[in-house]
Amino acid sequence: MGQHLLAGLANIQNQVTSSGANTLVVMLGSNDLSYATSPAATIDNVRTYIQTARAAMPGIDVVVGEVVNKYDPWTGVYSLESEGADYASRLRTLATQLNTASERVVVASTRTGWDARDHTWDGTHPNPTGEALIAQRMSQALASIGIGTSTPDISGAKAWNVAAPALTGLTPGSEQATLSWNRTSTGATGMYIHVRNVDTDEPWNPLPYAVGGSGWTAELLAAGGTYQFRNAPAKGWNTGLPGPASTVTVGGPQPGAIASLAARSTGESIYGGMRITADWSASANSTGYLLSSRMGGTTGAEAWSNLPYPVSDTRTWTWEPLYPGRWHEMRVRGVRGFLNSAWKVSNKERTLGTPGEQVHVGLGDSYSAGVGAEEDHVYFDGSCYRSGEAWPYKILQYSVTNRENWACTGAVVAGIANQRTYLRQKFAKHPGRPAVVTMTVGGNDVGFSDELKRCITSDCTSRESAMNTKIDAMRPTLAAVYRQIVADAPYADIYVGGYPGLLEPAGTSLAAACIPITRPEREMVQRLARRLNNVISYAANDAGGGVFAIGNGLVTRFAGHNACVGGIHEWIHAQVAAYLVESFHPNRSGQTAYAIEFNNLISQLSAGG
Repeated sequence: MGQHLLAGLANIQNQVTSSGANTLVVMLGSNDLSYATSPAATIDNVRTYIQTARAAMPGIDVVVGEVVNKYDPWTGVYSLESEGADYASRLRTLATQLNTASERVVVASTRTGWDARDHTWDGTHPNPTGEALIAQRMSQALASIGIGTSTPDISGAKAWNVAAPALTGLTPGSEQATLSWNRTSTGATGMYIHVRNVDTDEPWNPLPYAVGGSGWTAELLAAGGTYQFRNAPAKGWNTGLPGPASTVTVGGPQPGAIASLAARSTGESIYGGMRITADWSASANSTGYLLSSRMGGTTGAEAWSNLPYPVSDTRTWTWEPLYPGRWHEMRVRGVRGFLNSAWKVSNKERTLGTPGEQVHVGLGDSYSAGVGAEEDHVYFDGSCYRSGEAWPYKILQYSVTNRENWACTGAVVAGIANQRTYLRQKFAKHPGRPAVVTMTVGGNDVGFSDELKRCITSDCTSRESAMNTKIDAMRPTLAAVYRQIVADAPYADIYVGGYPGLLEPAGTSLAAACIPITRPEREMVQRLARRLNNVISYAANDAGGGVFAIGNGLVTRFAGHNACVGGIHEWIHAQVAAYLVESFHPNRSGQTAYAIEFNNLISQLSAGG
């Protein structure tokens, strides 16, 4: 390679003598025509070359190949076209002059069919296809003087089926990997590096250029990703076969924990439905964030629904469109390549609006059971005095499609455990539906009924301090039962109500139960009701998201309509002699007042209030 005729002249005598060959096959002149001499001068050197060979081995036959063209891949220009044609013409003349019967000289038509663009590695040196073409032309020339045969034709496209050896080294780093190899066994001038990400099952991707030397570092890899690498030998613009693959998992900075994540309802979506927006704190080392959400219903939450791609470092995201009036949780994790931080889960957040096809379960005491609502004093459940006219049947008339009321007269907080069993059974029959729970409880625990009896029979105002103590002590007890209901139905709207003022301070009723109760006693009962309602509200807040209390709205709504006001304006029975259980409980008008107050609370929540 790189030899001129002059260099060949210096060696040919020893080469012929030492080999003892009787036939010389030679193809020289490309470098001479390119850099050293003209076609005419080159022919003179060929003449001397043949004569020197004959002197070393008389009777030797000589086959001389033509000089083929070259190709510059950068400019797309061929060279040695005219020089090669001139040289070939002169070479055939020389062959005629030197050819004898005992020392034959023939020219091989190596220019025939030759294209340096397709038949070389690099525009100059023959690739396997070029080698086969030259060999075919040489065999044809030899056959013309009776040496061998020119058939079958061995020319045509030939692949360079040389496989790269296995990598000698593959070292992982931080978001990079360093490769090393030995290419000398392949005769390659470089290596095409192939890479694929195993985690994403992507196809092999070769670099667009061959890498020289014996090593290379792949950078900007995804942290924590598993990659495979292999090489394919390159020689000029010809490529061999890929070698075996090697696998490595790269490292990288671990994304840090997300300290805070808060979800908030942000109203209606322009796409229909509602929106929830979440904001979160930064995750150290993260290049983005993976997001996920889930919606809850009667039997718990749906599976998490993941956004299929990480978002950039905005640290805020709005999910839309979402169903109205449903509870959702969002979660976020920092991501860097294939490394993730732990998920950070948000608070439960309710979208605005009222959902359809709700399942409603009522719990609680006589104020939810509907005692006092039946004008004929006949109840469909005699032991609990449940009434179909109770206020739980009057709320959410257009959105609840399945409803049960398990409230029971005389129920205290401890008794709610039995009612919760029915709640769980009911919701289990309607999985995934929006859920509503309503309840009143606490009045029996603090002994309101007994206190009213005392007020009828004697002055009870001295009991106010003791009653206040009992009421205040109810806060953790109520919060505990609310949390139990949240555990039973974590994605339900849980509405807890209190009690009206019961007795009208300025009422003029002459009912037997009203006459003995003085105005100071009536005002005390009103204060106790307000205090208990406040404790219920505090306990609802203590229980966490999903529990909403009416507060003292009932006291306000029933003002002027409490027991002992007298006449048609009375929404609460005074003492009912034949049916004492109905005494100081709302009649049908009172049930409607309860329903209005609960509906107002629900509407306020649905509107974002």
